[in-house]
Amino acid sequence: MYALLASLIFVAAGEVAPPPPPPIPDVEVVRYLKPNEMAEWSSAMRITQAGDTRAKMGQSIMSTATSIAVANKGPKVGGLTETPEQAKARAQKMIDEGNAQIQQALPSLARLRAAAALRAAEKTKPVTFAAEFAPAAWNVAVTQSAVRLQKLARDSGYSKVHFIGSISLLGDGKLARPADMTADIRAAWSKVDDKSLAPVPAEGYAYVPGAEKGAPSLSKGLPPATAPKQVAVAWAEYYAVSADGARGLLFLRLADAYAMKLIGSEAAYTEFGAAAAPAGTCAIALRDDRSFIPRLADSGEWVLGFDRASNPLGSALLAHLSVAQTKVGVSAAPYVVIVAGGGPASSEGVRAKWRAITATAPAGAIAFQVSGIPAGAEAIEVGQLTLKIAVPAAAK
Repeated sequence: MYALLASLIFVAAGEVAPPPPPPIPDVEVVRYLKPNEMAEWSSAMRITQAGDTRAKMGQSIMSTATSIAVANKGPKVGGLTETPEQAKARAQKMIDEGNAQIQQALPSLARLRAAAALRAAEKTKPVTFAAEFAPAAWNVAVTQSAVRLQKLARDSGYSKVHFIGSISLLGDGKLARPADMTADIRAAWSKVDDKSLAPVPAEGYAYVPGAEKGAPSLSKGLPPATAPKQVAVAWAEYYAVSADGARGLLFLRLADAYAMKLIGSEAAYTEFGAAAAPAGTCAIALRDDRSFIPRLADSGEWVLGFDRASNPLGSALLAHLSVAQTKVGVSAAPYVVIVAGGGPASSEGVRAKWRAITATAPAGAIAFQVSGIPAGAEAIEVGQLTLKIAVPAAAK
């Protein structure tokens, strides 16, 4: 009824009604039906199956009667002999009755299939996750990110935060652990609140796997957290995004040290150590072609890791969008191992992995083809992740 009404509105407005959504298999239909519709669907399917069975029985009798008629012999029904004509009439009656049952259920099935297809199309329509980063001088980017993450830790109930270090990936493509970046962030954090940041243990930080599925610790001399929201772990990541390797994105992350799951991510467009903000703006967008992420978030608690083939910058952007804009969790253990050493990182609770592979992009942009890989299953294509840097003409 509503579909008809919508079509009439389009006609009255002189517009062509949009095409109906593509049909979906019956095994998928039931996923999109409401409880009362499910009861109607089950009843209609029973009627259809009964009609199909009766029609096929009639067709079988019809076929037998035809072959017997050729042999000029009549089948016996009880103690009586049935002529081929009588058998055909009986078979045709059964076929008609079966087809009538099928036609009886058809309107309900057609309406429910259309409703399910419409809901499926709505659930799987393209959606875009996007973020834009204004340029900031290095000290401003560090301070603002530290203050926001510090507030998140405090509001979430963490009494202690361990800042374990920093990593950078500059234009040369080599991973580094810059001590001066770590010092800058610790100084900015401590300037606001010098009590929330835990002192560095004498033996330094390193990921120590937990025993028998227990929580890991952040150093050989530190006891592991015994419950969520006791201890948080923070670190910094910096990735060059310009051709010369100067401009980049600074990420400051926060994770629960017990669950080893990201709970916060701050991002800033800046230049490592520079006193002035870089020119232009930086924006990222993930086009999710079939609403993979919302459907993933709606289907339960999901924590994702990253495939080994995933590009580090693409992984960093996905981690930020996942934490900042979706309900999809991201495992922190691999990051802690990369930043602080130790390991191996636990895969406990990780049900799938992200993969971001470098793709062709226009000038001034970096693109990645994103897929999700559920444990023990084939990769599912998600869409394209794009990073664009808009630089003013005068600054180019």
